[in-house]
Amino acid sequence: MSTVGDDMYKFEWPFPRRSSLLFKICSNIVLTSVFLASKLLFSFNWNRITVSNKEKLLRLLADRSRPLITIANHRCTVDDPLLWTIFSFREFFANVSRFRYALAAHNICFTNAWHSKFFSLGLCVPVVRGAGVYQRGVDFCIEKLAENRWVHVFPEGKVTPHPIRIKWGVARMIMECPTPPMVLPIWIQRMNEVWSPSPPYHPLFGKVIYVNLFGSDVPKKAL
Repeated sequence: MSTVGDDMYKFEWPFPRRSSLLFKICSNIVLTSVFLASKLLFSFNWNRITVSNKEKLLRLLADRSRPLITIANHRCTVDDPLLWTIFSFREFFANVSRFRYALAAHNICFTNAWHSKFFSLGLCVPVVRGAGVYQRGVDFCIEKLAENRWVHVFPEGKVTPHPIRIKWGVARMIMECPTPPMVLPIWIQRMNEVWSPSPPYHPLFGKVIYVNLFGSDVPKKAL
């Protein structure tokens, strides 16, 4: 049960109790638009992204019988959505109906009604950093995992140049899943080199990014 009420947010909870057809259509439009814009940054040899073991993620996405949790280090403010440019156009559209929900800081992404609508349609879930693991954003992700959806988490909780202690929210999601989830760790290198780290934010060019999806998901016995 959540201990953080809606009064912690600067807005009304952005997700409907039940997603309407209109919400799903608008969500697909936002997801596709952001994917295409992100893909552009790695087109025309402006930048290059190299991925290892992508087939592991595709295999897990194809398994609709269990929920999926992906976790990654956080080195750049736009790790998500740039990370998902590892998908080809065909792979993205084949999986857009099961695309990731991602926790996002409420005081950065959900500061007004327009931002709240945009990021919620992009399946970003508001989380209050420092408010603990029992809050509505984490509850919502657990509900989605119960529906065998995909949730992506940056467990460090913030952009950091060096590894730090991970937050406990991802542990709660794993423990409270009705079905043992598939858990896939992802390691990102040099993503901070394609986007300026401080204002004014803008893309950078001529970089090579490396993404490693670990060889197999965390086995059930480890959970």
